Amino acid sequence: MSTELACPWCGSPHIIRTIPEKDPFNVMLVCQQCQRVISGNDHPSTQKSRSATRAIEEKTIQLAMGAGKLPAVRYYLTEMNKQPGANLGLLEAKEAVESLIAARGLSSAVKKPNKNGCVIVLIILVLIIASIVYFYTHR
Repeated sequence: MSTELACPWCGSPHIIRTIPEKDPFNVMLVCQQCQRVISGNDHPSTQKSRSATRAIEEKTIQLAMGAGKLPAVRYYLTEMNKQPGANLGLLEAKEAVESLIAARGLSSAVKKPNKNGCVIVLIILVLIIASIVYFYTHR
């Protein structure tokens, strides 16, 4: 039961298995002719779209850490829907961003929403109540 592997870039059947010293469970396949690392789903046509997806994911992580989760989800949703064949919904984009953040262990580093809006509303309500009391007591 032999399966003949060929390099997706150059078509060479000369492929060797390598086992890295630092991660022995991660077996890599390397083409002897073009010296490229081959994974199970590598193909030159999908390589460009995968690198674009990685760039979108990196930018999403940076946005989540700097501006918060909401701008990151919005960016991820719009950019991923620009990719060919992608039709992503808001819930899927939110879950994808949360899984990206959790996979990197950055959940505590994501900027939390600002609570200043509640304080401003509270101050305005107190001023309204004070002006109403002042109006009725100083006639």
